[in-house]
Formats: sequence, structure tokens, C-alpha cells
Amino acid sequence: MRTRLLGLLRARSGEKRQGLATDDVAAAAFAARIRAELAEDLPEDDLDEDLADILATYERGSRPGTDEDEDEEFLETVREALERIERGY
Repeated sequence: MRTRLLGLLRARSGEKRQGLATDDVAAAAFAARIRAELAEDLPEDDLDEDLADILATYERGSRPGTDEDEDEEFLETVREALERIERGY
């Protein structure tokens, strides 16, 4: 009886770990989809970096041929994508 109970508890523990892993996989897939959408919206920009890092290190006027409004639009688009990833929807 004790061995059976221990086996059931281990199985349940494994299911819980698998559930967390599934959530992590789903979150990673969602983040990848958001990054793909962002890459489609901004095809001329290299967005392989961490989006938070882009926001932290971006220098206005560093993109060739852009003005102040385009810089702000770029930052807002990246900010919205990052917020969607953090929210999870």
C-alpha cells in the first residue's frame, strides 16, 4: 500500500512538472509569434535582440532616413510587443 501511494505521489508530481514545462513552451511559442509579427511590421530592422534591451539602448536618430515621429513609432511598436509578451495575450 505504501509503495503504491508513493508511486501515485511521484506520478502526480511528474504531471505538475510537465504542466509547468507545457506553460513554458506555450509562453515561448507566444513570444516567438509576437517577435515574428514585429519582424513583419519592421522588416528593415534587426530585432533578434531582447526587446527590453532594444528599448533600453535605442538611440534616437540612429536609424538611417528616419525622423523623430518614425523613431517614436518604432519605439511604441516595440514597447507594445514587449507588453503583449509580458501579459501573455
